[in-house]
Amino acid sequence: MSFLRTIRAALTTPAALTYLGGFAALLVWAISSTIAHAPGDASFAMIWPMLASLPLGLFVVPGLGEHPASVFVPMLLGALVNAVVVGWCYRTLRSER
Repeated sequence: MSFLRTIRAALTTPAALTYLGGFAALLVWAISSTIAHAPGDASFAMIWPMLASLPLGLFVVPGLGEHPASVFVPMLLGALVNAVVVGWCYRTLRSER
């Protein structure tokens, strides 16, 4: 099985899709909660999606400065990598050998 087929098979498992759905819901909630706060208030809502996408979610893309992509790109990549790992574990544990 090729590398891309393995990734696709891992991402289409129910466990990986559930993880990605939960992460997406958490990210939407955190963004809406952060936008709803007054400019002077501190909102720590973005911590939760960052924690859900560990370990890659903690990195910041250098060179982007204050751009929101410096935070969102590592979180999205971390969630994608975690979903592949969860899906691979699901497929491995469900396979009959």
